[in-house]
Parts: sequence; C-alpha cells; structure tokens
Amino acid sequence: MPKSSYIRENKGYSFLHLPRELCAAFVLLWGINPESFLYNWALYAGVVVLWACFAMASDWIHFWKTVLHPGMLLSFGWPVLLAVYAVLGHVEFPFHHLLMPIFYLLFWYYGSLQDRFALKLLSFVTTGYYLLINVGTVFALRQNPDVSRLLANGNPELTGPLASPFTGGYQHIYSLTMFTVAIVGIIWYYRPKLFETIGWGLTVLLGLLVIVMSNYSFAILFVFSFCLLVLCRLPKSGGVTTAILLACCLAALVVVPNLYRIFYFIAENTDSLKMQLRFMEVGNLLSGSGITEGSDAGTRIDLYMTSIKTFLTAPLFGIGDLVLKTVENPREIVGGHSIVCDYLAYYGLVGSILFHSILIVNFARIEKLLDRRGRFLYFAVFVLYYAQITVNAGYNEPLIEILFFLVPSLLVLVGEHTKREEKEPILPAFSSQYIR
Repeated sequence: MPKSSYIRENKGYSFLHLPRELCAAFVLLWGINPESFLYNWALYAGVVVLWACFAMASDWIHFWKTVLHPGMLLSFGWPVLLAVYAVLGHVEFPFHHLLMPIFYLLFWYYGSLQDRFALKLLSFVTTGYYLLINVGTVFALRQNPDVSRLLANGNPELTGPLASPFTGGYQHIYSLTMFTVAIVGIIWYYRPKLFETIGWGLTVLLGLLVIVMSNYSFAILFVFSFCLLVLCRLPKSGGVTTAILLACCLAALVVVPNLYRIFYFIAENTDSLKMQLRFMEVGNLLSGSGITEGSDAGTRIDLYMTSIKTFLTAPLFGIGDLVLKTVENPREIVGGHSIVCDYLAYYGLVGSILFHSILIVNFARIEKLLDRRGRFLYFAVFVLYYAQITVNAGYNEPLIEILFFLVPSLLVLVGEHTKREEKEPILPAFSSQYIR
C-alpha cells in the first residue's frame, strides 16, 4: 500500500503546508458551525485570504491551475453577478456569498493533489466536528424539542440566545440528510471492514435520530426515501446480494404505496405530541389526501406561487431584494421557502441560470472522479439537494460544504481505498514455504 509522502517530505511539519491546512480546517469548521452567523465575517474572509497566500506560496502552479479552470471561474461568477447587481442598486450584497466558492476551490485544490494526506486530514477533522454537532443537537433537542426549528428564524436577536457551535438548526438538518444518505451508500456499496462498518452504522443511526427529533417533516421524508432509493439499486453482479435486493424491491412494491401508514402508526404510538404531529404531517404528504390539511404543505405551495408570480413581473433580472425592505409583509412578494422559486423572483433568469449552471458544472466535474458506485451515489445525493432547495431555502455554507466538499471527498477516498484493496494480490500466509 502506498504511503503518504506528506510527512516524509515535510519532516512532520512545514512552514507553508501546515498553516495552509490549518487555515483550510478553520474555513471548513466555520462553514458547518451552526453559530457562525453571529461571528464577524471579516475574520472568515481574512483566513480565506491567508489560506490562498499559503496555497500559492506552497505550489504556485497548482493553485492557479485550480483557480483558472473554467468550472472554477464560473463558480466565481455568482458573487461577481451579485456585486454588479449591488452596484446597480438592485440587491443588498450578501457578504457570505462572496466566500461560498471557497468550498468548491478547497475540494478541487486538495482533491487534485496526488498525495491524499491533506484531503484525508481535512475530511477527518470536518467529519469529527460534524458528528460532535449531531451529539450536541440530540442533547439540545432533549431539553427543548423545538430548538432546531426555532433556530430557523432569520433574526439573530431571537436565535442568538439559542445558538451554539454544537446545536444544529435547519441548515444543519438539511445538510445531514445528504450526509446520512451518502454514508448509507458507502456502507452498502463499498462494504467496508467490520469495525469501519460499525462506526459508519452508528453515524447513520445518530444522523437519523437527529433528523427525527428535529421535527422537520420534509427532512424525515427525504432521508428515508432517498436511503430506500440507494438501498434498492441492483448491482451488476448476481448472487446472494441480487437475491436480497430483489426481495427488497418486491417488498417495496407493497411498502411504498402504504408508507404513509407506517408514519401514521409511528405517530399513534409516540408519546410526544410534537413527534406525533410531525409524523402525521409526513403521512399526510405521502398519502396525498389532506396534503393541504394537517401540514404546512398548503401554505408552502402558496409561498412558492407568490415567488413565481413575482418572477413573471420581471423575468430577466428579477426584482432584487431591496424592495422587500420597503413593504410590511415581504412574504406577499417573495415566499422565502424555495431557493429555486425565490431566486427566480430575486435575480431573474440571468441569475438563476448562472446559479444552477454552477451547481451542475461542479457536480459533473466531481462525477468524473468517482467510480461506478460513487457516481450513482453522488447523483442520488445531488438530486436530494435539488429536492430540498425546491421546497426549502438551502444555499448556505453547511449544505454546499457537505455537497461539494465532504461527501465527494469521502467518496473519492473510499473509492480509491477499495480499488487498491481489489488490486492487491491475496497470498497465502506462508507462501514462501510452498515455493520452497
């Protein structure tokens, strides 16, 4: 097995590589920190610039080759467009959008290095902190079952007292759905070793616990449905696995049409009133009957249509977001509950086409790095992201970092590790005796 040359070449440290990785870790941890919205974004920007300086100094050619790639330049086009809109008085420039492309850049910079040590290190640190947030969120939800939903309020004065670096709000919950589906796929497709499987399995259970306890109906629906999608994919080879999957598919034909009954059954046998209401909402969504009753789906549809109607009044460039500050009820102009619909209203076709192009181009670039199993799994996670931003707000740091850094990093590393194991010859323990 090839060993990393990172430590050997740098003798355990480097005046360029070590601070470069420390800055990258700071940026990644900040990105998934649920409390980061209360921090000074100038500090974040300063660390990003510092990382860029160390990255350029450590490998000038590799850095600029990464930055000047057409796909990366397209990603920088989003904050540039918003800056132009802001100069023209069309929008109030959201500062954090200026820094969003750094997550794309970090993956492509470290993902294209031949030595995987830095990518492994950053993935390990990010995953570790992510799991700590899950654990902290469980304890916070036990004390206050509504804390994750309350943190969805956009007013920092209201959410500030509840916020914590270890308590996830809606951004964390909807990024956790993607992370959980990806881990389920890694276990199912790559068959890691026993202890690794146990560790990943516990990670999945913890993620599902957080999602169910958080009381987000769509998150519960999405994570279970996409996990089922991942588990029901048939492999090319036959054998016992195919037989098991065929049995699962046959069972799914019976279960899926009646899936809403399962959620109703859970609701009826749950003591918590909050949990009963959430599982009832999911059941209502799946059954189709009462989709506008007993859940907030009807209200959401009205909000989506509001954004679409506003978009039709200014289809090319949108209405911007400054106008919302002059009205008493902004929800009557832009619904605020769908990135797809809301961005059409805010930025028009020009902004929306650029926005979706960036997501699709980065997805297409990453997909080429993965093996067959990883491509399907990443496609499922990407579709899940689009499903979520269609019914929710979702262009923020945790979701983009999970989708375009952590999940692809894990798939690349697991895929390469599995490929090496498959290529390594399996020799008898005492082969030399047989040869003699």
